[in-house]
Amino acid sequence: MLRLDGFYDLHIHSAPAPFVRIGDSADIARWCAEAGMAGIVIKSHFESTVSKAYHARLAVREAYPDFKVFSGIALNRGVGGVNPGAVELALQQGAKVVWMPTLDAANHAAAFGAAGTYGFGAMTLTSRRKIKDPLYRVTNDSGKLTDDAKEVVQLVVDYGAILATGHISKPEILATVDFALGVGAKRIVITHPELAAPKLDLPTMVELAKAGCFMEFCAVNLLPMFYSISVQGLLEAIEAVTPERTILSSDGGQPFNPRPHEAIRIVIQSLHEKGLAAETFRTICIENQKKLLDLSAAAPPLE
Repeated sequence: MLRLDGFYDLHIHSAPAPFVRIGDSADIARWCAEAGMAGIVIKSHFESTVSKAYHARLAVREAYPDFKVFSGIALNRGVGGVNPGAVELALQQGAKVVWMPTLDAANHAAAFGAAGTYGFGAMTLTSRRKIKDPLYRVTNDSGKLTDDAKEVVQLVVDYGAILATGHISKPEILATVDFALGVGAKRIVITHPELAAPKLDLPTMVELAKAGCFMEFCAVNLLPMFYSISVQGLLEAIEAVTPERTILSSDGGQPFNPRPHEAIRIVIQSLHEKGLAAETFRTICIENQKKLLDLSAAAPPLE
């Protein structure tokens, strides 16, 4: 059985949140550390996770002094949308990932029927009621990035952080990537390209990977509630974009999914049974994450 020693998960959701979560940030950090992982990034659709990550680090520091917990910010209505001021404050406090709009993206609403929902009751935010606006886009009517979106990208580049595309549309992703590469971005992650938002086709994934982006495939999207891709489909996608441009995250934290580390373990074991070499998981679960997070350390064996 494959182990998770040295793994990183760059996409985990935790309590407190308007959605029910499987545990708070300290719970999840402890579970992942106990499984042998090296670090995680806490994500929220609703706020910067600087404080969540800070308290989670404190909670596990004594038992797991080397375990890393990182923060980020997603540009939804809770932080004022595509808001350079909120981004700069988060980056100044050590945030490592900036996600373009997710649940409040216009493309998310188009894919799932409304902002703030994945199309089933358990995930619907009652605070949104029937209000769909504001829905956020990062491009203008001409298909170019808005000034605020450009400023956000420039801030991410200036701080050496990770720019993640969130739930925006394919045209928005292409415009974002084009501008980001033009201003020197080195750490661009295409967020779960297999999910309905953005639901990229494989040739587009390959094009983006060749341009220097990382495809972030998420374990929960192979599980019943968010099922978006089969194990065989994921295997083919990894081979097409290449492991060197792939990261595997859990996107976990929901009560109907396994704990994040277990979701990853299920998926890597399934891929391994399908023929993906154990050494490949070092690339897609350790080395690529270390490059994105600007870390360096020797990775332990997986078997």
